[in-house]
Amino acid sequence: VSCMETIDQNTHLAEELAEIATELQRSFLVELSTEVNRGNISIPQYTLLGFLNQTSGLNMSQLAELMRHTTPATTGLVERLVEAGLIERFSHPKDRRQVLVRITDKGRELVEGLKRGIVRNLQELFKDLSQEDIEAWLRIYRTIIRRSTQQHAAKS
Repeated sequence: VSCMETIDQNTHLAEELAEIATELQRSFLVELSTEVNRGNISIPQYTLLGFLNQTSGLNMSQLAELMRHTTPATTGLVERLVEAGLIERFSHPKDRRQVLVRITDKGRELVEGLKRGIVRNLQELFKDLSQEDIEAWLRIYRTIIRRSTQQHAAKS
C-alpha cells in the first residue's frame, strides 16, 4: 500500500468519523436535553453545575474560563442557578471581598441524577460491544480529552 493510498483511505475514514461524531453529538445532545429538561435547566447550566460539583467553590472569572464564556454571560447563568437553589454565593474565607459560588445539596442531587441516567444509557449500549471494544473506546476518548485539554491550555 502506497503512502498516497493510506492518506486517501485515512481521509475517507476521517470523513466517516466526522459524520458519526456529528450524529452522536446530535443524539447525545437530544438525550441530554431530555434529561436536563426533566431538571428544568439548560445544557450550559448543567455544564456549570458539573464544574462546581468537582470543587469547593470558584469565583466568576474561574467559572467563565472553564465555561469558555465571558464573565457577564457566566454571571447570568449563575444568577438563574442561585434563584433555582442549585448553587449559592459565599464570601472567600480569607478575603471577604471576593465572592465565590458553590453547588448546593439540591444541585448535587440534580447532577448525580442526570449522571446516573447517562450511565444507564451507556450500560445499555455496552450490551452490544465486547469488553475489548469498550476498553478501546474509553482509551480513545481519554486521548481525545487529553488532546482537547492541551489545545485549550495552549490557546489560553
